[in-house]
Amino acid sequence: MSRNRILIGQSEWAIDAQHLTSVVESVKSAMESATTAQLTLLDKENRPVTVYLNGRVAETVVVDLDLDRDSRPSEIS
Repeated sequence: MSRNRILIGQSEWAIDAQHLTSVVESVKSAMESATTAQLTLLDKENRPVTVYLNGRVAETVVVDLDLDRDSRPSEIS
C-alpha cells in the first residue's frame, strides 16, 4: 500500500502511486482556479473511490508524499 496520502478537511485518503502526479496537479489547479477536481483516491480499506474537491470552498488540502520520514507534508492552500 502506498504511504502517499491526502487530507481534505477532516478526511484522510491514500493516493495510489499510479495516480500521484495527476492527483497533485488536479488539487493544485482546483485550489488556484476555484474549480472542482475529480480525484481517484483509496479509502481506509484500500478500495478505489472518487472524491470531488471543491477548490472554491476548501481552505486547506495537505498532500503527504512520504518523501522523507523527517519531512513535513506539503500543504496547498
